[in-house]
Amino acid sequence: MSKRSRGNSNHEVPEASFIKCLMDDAGPPCRRCIDKKLSCVVSKNLQTIIDEKTELSEAVLADLEFLHSAVKEMRSAAGMPDLPPLRTSFLSEGRDSSTSQPPITNFQYALDEVNGPSCDNSPKLTPEDDRLPHAPIHSLYALTKMRALRSPENPKDGQNKPIDDFISRGSIQQADAERLFALYRDRLDGFIYSIGCRYQSLDELRRKSSILSAATLTVAALHDPDADKVYGICSSELRRLTEKSMLQRSGDRDYFRALSIASYWLSDLSWTLSGHAIRRATECNVHNSFSRAIKEQTEDAIDYARIWSILFICDQHLAILYDRPAIIQDEWSTQDWEGFLQAPFATAQDERLMSQVELMGVVRSIRQLFGPDKGEAIPRVYASQIGHYNRQLDQWIAKWTTRLPEQHPAIGGFPRKGALLHFHFAQLYLFSHVFRGQSDAIPSHFLDSASMAVTAASAIIDMLVTDPDISSGIVGMPSYLISMTAFCCMFLAKVAHKYGDNLIRRDQARDKITQLIEHLRSLSMGKWHLASLMIGGLEKVLTLLAPTNGVDDAILDVILNGDGNHGFGDAMSVEHMLPRVDGNPCPTWDTTFGLSPIFGFDPAYLDVDGYLQSIAMFPNGESQ
Repeated sequence: MSKRSRGNSNHEVPEASFIKCLMDDAGPPCRRCIDKKLSCVVSKNLQTIIDEKTELSEAVLADLEFLHSAVKEMRSAAGMPDLPPLRTSFLSEGRDSSTSQPPITNFQYALDEVNGPSCDNSPKLTPEDDRLPHAPIHSLYALTKMRALRSPENPKDGQNKPIDDFISRGSIQQADAERLFALYRDRLDGFIYSIGCRYQSLDELRRKSSILSAATLTVAALHDPDADKVYGICSSELRRLTEKSMLQRSGDRDYFRALSIASYWLSDLSWTLSGHAIRRATECNVHNSFSRAIKEQTEDAIDYARIWSILFICDQHLAILYDRPAIIQDEWSTQDWEGFLQAPFATAQDERLMSQVELMGVVRSIRQLFGPDKGEAIPRVYASQIGHYNRQLDQWIAKWTTRLPEQHPAIGGFPRKGALLHFHFAQLYLFSHVFRGQSDAIPSHFLDSASMAVTAASAIIDMLVTDPDISSGIVGMPSYLISMTAFCCMFLAKVAHKYGDNLIRRDQARDKITQLIEHLRSLSMGKWHLASLMIGGLEKVLTLLAPTNGVDDAILDVILNGDGNHGFGDAMSVEHMLPRVDGNPCPTWDTTFGLSPIFGFDPAYLDVDGYLQSIAMFPNGESQ
């Protein structure tokens, strides 16, 4: 704005007014004042001051960006998670691009809160509009039209957007990302029935789904011995994207695929992500895709049916490990999974997937029979039920041993041999319940079951150590199997100490655990892999199995026999032997047997020093 003066020939009283300037870069006078032959006086506290402040602001922003880049480089060199981008960078991008969306401000959030929940002005009509509503919420939606009350629509695929992710921002190198993607595509995806990788190139994956690319690279980095630092960056990005999506209601197949593979492999996130994925998938009607796949046989329904099956399997895995109720309560025995396998779209990987669905159905029934561990012995009448479920497991392995493929191009003979490994784990889970609440000798009516539990545990370690396909498959199998392996070792150690020659001798248990430790040390895997974290803890278990003096015997008695506190007694004095991160005595040596949950035992605690380091590096880690 400028101030102009106007005078007449008779009176020299000036008339002042303000007009909007059309100023060139050369400065005053402006074009409008020149055309009208007026004097042009620029108000300094308007344009000039704004220009001066703009120069100062740009200088401050440049200094901030320089400091931000320096801190990012230092954190990257230390292997720490990357910093989020500066908020001011979004403002500068908005000024540079006329097509970019303005940043969401607190003022805009406040407006949303004042305006209330969003409603559909012209909601789409569906066939349900002509019928009585089959769900009560439909009636409320019909009256209010609130968008939050209806099932969200899935976003369309194939959106051509420029790639903007943590790779393009330079958090990790392109070459590292390509290597990790190839590892997942060519090796790891076979362990999850080839469901996790739809795309053959990293570029295509990044264009389709940023959260799936983050999940894929995180899982691959967990298994790659050369990607320990990259793992922290990938995991941080996955957490950021997951947190960002928590309150969003839409989700496509790649979103659920990302949550599925994270739940399958990432033990520190599995419980939270599995539950979130199941609830979100239910909102998007994914749970009905199994029957739709058989009827419609569309790619969308088939893919969703496979994803829902993986979510069901992960849900059952976690219910076993943590002795908690599963979220999915549908009776899967009523599902026509045989019809799914006989459909034209079925593949050999679908055979493997449905075999696990059937097995988890049996294990679910076992868990429902025994219920949560309350420290009480199971009644004698359960002996017949144990025999019944054992026969079901025998029928399962006999059926699928002949149906599953002998070889897989990426994971060798793991499909069929992996089924046998799952069978032994299911047997161990079933028979280990007879140790619940047993402080003395095993009752005679449960002796056979106790012996079969020890036999199953021994067979598991033998397979892990001696079978080449299973041995190499340790680096790739889901976190559930690694966690159950930890339970298997602790189970043998406890039985050997408490019951001695009646079930398994100490030296036998020690030899088997020693063989497993030696094999785990020979494997090439990431530092944060569960199998790697277990090694140090298993070595501590060996020292307890072979006392060499009276002091060790006294420590062992305190840990295992106690004084009415389920074996804890004065265990605080031996906390250095098997410490827990929370400072409490480790209850893994509780003489009350049973899988509750893995004897109250987080597998990550087996390497306490490494676990504490992981907390320091990833401060947002989840406590399960």
